[in-house]
Amino acid sequence: MDDKKIREIKGKAEDYKRFGFILLSLSVFMFLGIIIPNDVPLTGNYVEYMMVGTVLSLVMALIFHRKAMRYRKELDNEEYGQ
Repeated sequence: MDDKKIREIKGKAEDYKRFGFILLSLSVFMFLGIIIPNDVPLTGNYVEYMMVGTVLSLVMALIFHRKAMRYRKELDNEEYGQ
């Protein structure tokens, strides 16, 4: 495999890993926003929307992490010639 393809795969793996960590931290902040009490009474479907957003962020983080691991495995296989 040529050097350009290896750099492209490595870049994709790093980007997907970064996206996964960003979404994971976003879901943590949204969850903390739900469980920390505040002085404003919760009206409407605020909690439900925040929980759906938290779950979607976690699912997307998992998908991006799995893609990053797939690219990393592909890169390792190419580097070691397997």
